[in-house]
Amino acid sequence: MRIRPRFVPVLLLAALAGGCLVGKDPKLKEPFSEDFDSGRLDPQVWRLTSEAYELRDNALYVEGAKKHPLWLLKRIPCDVKIDFVAWADTAEGDIEVEVFGDGRSAANEDGDYVGTGYIVKFGGWNNKTSTIARRDENEARMVENDETGVEPGRRYQWSIRVRGGKIDWFLDGKLFLHAEDQDPLCGPGNDHFAFDNWSSKVHFDDLSIVPL
Repeated sequence: MRIRPRFVPVLLLAALAGGCLVGKDPKLKEPFSEDFDSGRLDPQVWRLTSEAYELRDNALYVEGAKKHPLWLLKRIPCDVKIDFVAWADTAEGDIEVEVFGDGRSAANEDGDYVGTGYIVKFGGWNNKTSTIARRDENEARMVENDETGVEPGRRYQWSIRVRGGKIDWFLDGKLFLHAEDQDPLCGPGNDHFAFDNWSSKVHFDDLSIVPL
């Protein structure tokens, strides 16, 4: 495990697709849950920046989103617990979410993307590295793990807990990575959650977000 303290400035590359204007999204004050059983992604709940996301077998499925997140149209608090189930179909791995992003950004036409929040990635780079990164997953990895990769078909219970700039990421009830940020990303412009994807075949289910 290695610590890389170097950070880079944020690059805001946006694609806005329906829903409320950023800053007008309702603030999450009570627990929120989504089981993806409705058969549709509600445009009042989710901001699509790609058509790659769909509901399949009562779960969220994505493949080839090319760094176009699916943003939740609710502003999350600085202290929060985010739980969900995730799995990948192939050994490519690469299961990822963004926490405390701006709620609208996505890659440009060339596929370039620097996040606006924390990138939490499991089995990235062809299942070689997992990381918590501050905005830039290539140049600003706060902590990383090169030893544990994604097992195809295995359903992982994720839990991300953030309090006072401390980020704890649990997999199946065990602490997987821990990071601390002395200048935490939270508040206006850094108050949204998103599922994200590059090219892998990934499923998400049973999302729960609880203010702490």
